[in-house]
Amino acid sequence: MKPYDLIGCGALNLDLIYRLPADFALWDELPSEGSEDLLAPELRAKLDEALAPIPPQRSGGGQACNTVYAMARMGFRTAMVGRVGGDEEAEYLLSELAPADGRFVARDGETGRVYVLLDHEGERRNLVWPAANDEFSPADLPKRLPQTRYAYFSSFVGEAPLEAQLALLERLGDGIEVAFDPGAIYARRGVKRFMPFLHRCAYFFATESEIVTMCGIPLDEALDFLLNLGVGLVVCKMGGRGARLIGRRVDMYVPPLPAEVVDVTGAGDLFAAGFLAGMIEGVGLESAGRLAAWAASRGIAGIGRSTYPDAEAWRQRLAEERGEV
Repeated sequence: MKPYDLIGCGALNLDLIYRLPADFALWDELPSEGSEDLLAPELRAKLDEALAPIPPQRSGGGQACNTVYAMARMGFRTAMVGRVGGDEEAEYLLSELAPADGRFVARDGETGRVYVLLDHEGERRNLVWPAANDEFSPADLPKRLPQTRYAYFSSFVGEAPLEAQLALLERLGDGIEVAFDPGAIYARRGVKRFMPFLHRCAYFFATESEIVTMCGIPLDEALDFLLNLGVGLVVCKMGGRGARLIGRRVDMYVPPLPAEVVDVTGAGDLFAAGFLAGMIEGVGLESAGRLAAWAASRGIAGIGRSTYPDAEAWRQRLAEERGEV
């Protein structure tokens, strides 16, 4: 089997995307904008009732899944490891994942979903219903792990999926570079449980608040702490303010690109895709940062994955970055 450029491991979700008016009845019961939280059964019942008259836009979702899909769409060879249900939603998710490889995704039960609630400014609140994702376990891992250049890990909710990720991490060869994005859910669990990832991590993607929450100390101290653990580079995502690339000998600012904001969901996942794609192409950190910002700006211009860049757009932008056009 031809080696992959990237294998992702994280939750696979059906994103149900709703653009809601300012007078939506449940705003006061929802978490703050930009948040990602587990959805309680009681709130799900109320939410389903309130949203019933509003048709959602469906999209594939999940942090690692978005990055895997984005890189595949840009022309890289990628695959996903995880779990979906045995239902129609699973069929939809796996078809949406293409051209990424979904053969390593286990199937049983009810597919996980995320309610993506957008306000009039495009800011989102994500409410997670994990379902089959919580059943992902070491038994679901492929018996023969395919070769890959990068392995990218993002969050689940339950403990069994984390055990599966740790088992996968142990099976990775020394030459495989590891990227890790804890997201808000893993960040709230604290740093201790994720030491195996951090000791092995070449690229750590997180927002400022996630870094502080995960490490439990101020940002500058947290950055030093992560680098001392062995993280090669911290990619600190700052939303509309851009990003920082922080390593032992580098602290580089990546400015954002102007874009019409329609839906910020997945912007960080696209940033990771553009950055890792740039590293695979060997363009260097500064150029990889610019390519990451470009990919993110393309994604937020549409709902869900509708404006993710394709291979032609990527090759054109890469040629521009290399000064070939």
